[in-house]
Amino acid sequence: MYLYHGSKQSFPKLRKHKAQAPPGRPPEEALEAIYLTPDFLFALFCAAGPPGTNNMGWSETDKMDRFVYFENPDQFEPDETIYIYFIDPTKIPEDKKIYIDPLQVAVTLDEITPDKVETYKSGELLKHHRIVDKFD
Repeated sequence: MYLYHGSKQSFPKLRKHKAQAPPGRPPEEALEAIYLTPDFLFALFCAAGPPGTNNMGWSETDKMDRFVYFENPDQFEPDETIYIYFIDPTKIPEDKKIYIDPLQVAVTLDEITPDKVETYKSGELLKHHRIVDKFD
């Protein structure tokens, strides 16, 4: 099992920085940390989304029915190269992990060297999620 980080940028190491949380989000989503997720598809969503506020969800009756909302869907670039970083969670001390919610783990280490990095195209997101016009 891995923790994942999705980005539009290629890095040899992940470094902590101050996160930008959308208005109304909990302060834990704006820590100075490296944000990771146990959910590969959430990392893919984070990397693939266009500029603006983006939301991801799934059907209450079918967790495989995932959907996304993009504030600026016209700026979604399906051919854009994105990067998914794989991190072995056993290499991160427990006292450096802050569990924000089931999809987010903030790590307060200064930097992390990924175990591996894979490249994808943003359009890969659409194999697993459908785009919706509004998000409730």
